[in-house]
Amino acid sequence: MWHRDEPPVAPKTRPPTRSFAGRGTFWLGLLLGGGLTAAAFALPYVNWRSAAAPVDERPLMIRHDAKGDGHFQVPRSGHRHHRGIDLAATLNSPVRAIRSGRVVLVGVHQGFGRFIELEHRGSLRSLYAHLNEVSVDVGAHVRQGQIIGRVGKTGNARSPLIIPHLHLEVLKNGEPIDPTLLGLTVQERAGSSAYAKGHEQDAQDSEDASGGE
Repeated sequence: MWHRDEPPVAPKTRPPTRSFAGRGTFWLGLLLGGGLTAAAFALPYVNWRSAAAPVDERPLMIRHDAKGDGHFQVPRSGHRHHRGIDLAATLNSPVRAIRSGRVVLVGVHQGFGRFIELEHRGSLRSLYAHLNEVSVDVGAHVRQGQIIGRVGKTGNARSPLIIPHLHLEVLKNGEPIDPTLLGLTVQERAGSSAYAKGHEQDAQDSEDASGGE
């Protein structure tokens, strides 16, 4: 029984509980925010087509001139075979990445001249040769269709009898495959008559020396 001179006893209270709902909301927001940031970064590098045209000439035409044929696997000197295709193009016109990827090699080669090599998803690589100009650095990420260089006549393409063209190679697991298998539509031949004459001045004006066909 409670007496007047005894202090009242304070009622018992429960210890405060932690708000797991609030903590869960925080982590969910963090995950969603990170996902949106990653998506925003990746969106420009989505491949909207199986392959973008690497040069601006339309239609895409296989090089054919007094010095050779630009088809895939045609014989070359020294018991070699052509590892890519040669696409006729205007001197100093843009060269574009066929797919998004990362620049793994930029250099000068005796045969290729100035060249760029890109690494893509799916164990694919693409190589662009005989360039007059390179617009990207090793380690850079490029978008599909992005300009990475300019058509030239470097390497083995320096002869006035060879029309300006892009040498394009595609490798799957390290082995060359026909680039047209990626969806590029090309015409069989270019340059044997009017096209070659139209590019004759381009060929004579080019004095770039390095090496590659």
